[in-house]
Amino acid sequence: MKNHLKASFAIFLSAAIVASTPSVQARGSEENFEGIKAGVQAGWERREADEDLLPAPNTSRLKDKANGVSYGGFIGYDAQFDKFVLGVEADFSPNGKTLRSSVVNNGTIELDSKWSASASARAGVALAPRILAYGRIGYSVNRYTVRGFAAGSDTPVATSKATGDGLLYGGGLEYAVNRNFSIGAKYRHLDNDNSLEASQILGRMSIRF
Repeated sequence: MKNHLKASFAIFLSAAIVASTPSVQARGSEENFEGIKAGVQAGWERREADEDLLPAPNTSRLKDKANGVSYGGFIGYDAQFDKFVLGVEADFSPNGKTLRSSVVNNGTIELDSKWSASASARAGVALAPRILAYGRIGYSVNRYTVRGFAAGSDTPVATSKATGDGLLYGGGLEYAVNRNFSIGAKYRHLDNDNSLEASQILGRMSIRF
């Protein structure tokens, strides 16, 4: 199933790249979402996990949720065709949440997210010359470390490092202050391995070149 999702996303991403390849034509007077872009984003995130982790004989179930701040940067390219916009984007976030659960014999297990990144394609429509509504689908990765602790100890009895991956989807709104600067907000959901999920509401600012 995961290979099928990866293949479907690769086809969609390739089509978006071809469609958004820069042309030699100049921008139209109302093409406010055209060109290379770079920016920052930050906002609220909720992470949760419900999965058996760590190799035997230290396998334990982690079930926890955590809210907090998420931030990072992104680069991408959009092509505008009248009111329609197609684009591709890559982003990186250096922060993550730590999830913890109690296990048998009063021990604990924790999942410490180190960083996350994604590649995605978006398609949208300009509701007005400066307002864009869009949907997004992509592929995300999350690097994390899992540790198991005995009761009363700060030294892990077992440690495992892994990179989870999975589907990303969501949507948002973008407002073009002018052709070179825009602000916006988006929602996205990430499904990674080991039942690690994240929901995010992010504000963002971008500069177009």
